[in-house]
Amino acid sequence: MQLSTISVVLLILVQRRSISGLDLGHGIGGRIAGGELARANQFPHQVGLSIEEPNDMFCWCGASLISERYLLTAAHCVEKAVAITYYLGGVLRLAPRQLIRASNPDVQLHPDWNSQTLENDIALVRLPEDALLCDSIRPIRLPGISASRNSYDYVPAIASGWGRMNDESSAISDTLRYVSRFVESNEDCAYSYANIKPTNICMDTTGGKSTCTGDSGGPLVYNDPTQNTDVLIGVTSYGKKSGCTNGYPSVFTRVTAYLDWIGEVSGVLYS
Repeated sequence: MQLSTISVVLLILVQRRSISGLDLGHGIGGRIAGGELARANQFPHQVGLSIEEPNDMFCWCGASLISERYLLTAAHCVEKAVAITYYLGGVLRLAPRQLIRASNPDVQLHPDWNSQTLENDIALVRLPEDALLCDSIRPIRLPGISASRNSYDYVPAIASGWGRMNDESSAISDTLRYVSRFVESNEDCAYSYANIKPTNICMDTTGGKSTCTGDSGGPLVYNDPTQNTDVLIGVTSYGKKSGCTNGYPSVFTRVTAYLDWIGEVSGVLYS
């Protein structure tokens, strides 16, 4: 089914260089709505992306650091990128611990990414220099191959980003925010989105706590008690066009569905 028939919106924010305000170009928009302020070093894997596209267009997305050189993000964020500025290790959006710019970014879109159906909305980006690892900059662990069949249904998870705080916001957030909700089963999520695939994972947004414009590509994280560590289980993809605070689930790309591809491209693989 074409997504144009089911009214969804990619969680990305676009603006033109020639205007000072925000312009939801491409007809798409995403943010953390109803969230809490992040503490320093709470999400050391969180990366902000300022992405330059053709025709003097810019967008803001999130990403997750998975090694000293590789980021995981959404394909729809970087498919048109001609330059990217990477913001690492900051809670304040424009005050990162490390700032890196790439004029010809090394972007690997998933080979089966489909911009019409939004299937396989995942991409790897190679940094042009190593991330300077410290308390505020640290890679997040991926699920192990042994966990590839784990659905994560109904476990608590956290989404984070600098996206808009509600549907009325005129700009994305200056400060990193997060929401803690439960993973919703794909069966339940399918009541809201007819196109849900096994390669998606959804988050309950009851109470208006959700990803929103500007959060695309950012992380959905589960604290695995068996390993006592945070694990990246989702990449922010899309939500309902009618708004991010109306209770419809947020949709992510399911990381466990792509572990082999991530390992082949980046060398990052856990047993």
